[in-house]
Amino acid sequence: MPERHWRAALPGDLRVIAAWVDSPQALERWAGPGLSWPPDAATLWREFGGGATPAFTLREGEHPVAFGQLVPRASDHWHLARLIVAPDHRGQGLGRSLCQHLLAQARRRQARCVTLNVFHDNLAALTLYQTLGFVTRGTADARGIQPMWLPRFADSGHTTDNECPQDG
Repeated sequence: MPERHWRAALPGDLRVIAAWVDSPQALERWAGPGLSWPPDAATLWREFGGGATPAFTLREGEHPVAFGQLVPRASDHWHLARLIVAPDHRGQGLGRSLCQHLLAQARRRQARCVTLNVFHDNLAALTLYQTLGFVTRGTADARGIQPMWLPRFADSGHTTDNECPQDG
């Protein structure tokens, strides 16, 4: 098996990653509403912030196998977004590795608050996030998106619900 390594995502990674998304609905569930279909690397890179938002790719040899972003909400609040694992690599623990890598990156940025959103019917992702310590906040919206947050993320252990505002 080729060696796996993390690095900052590059526009070319999205050529491979876009191929993992097979419908407009799958694109919206992964990356949010209002994105161009069919996805192409250059357009996705622009729509994802053109490199201004920290994004990371797990590569196996020369091939991307996982991707995720950290979206800043405030100086000490980071949001995990656009997490995806290659379809032929799912069920191998890469989702957990991706989340752990993003959480480590959030810590390096002095995050006190970390949030994410997940579709309420994505049971595999919900289970993973809960095992990492994320808890639900409120109820799922009309689209089925459930907000989650990670209590006591900061080393101080003083993070409270009031210190981690609900995404809107």
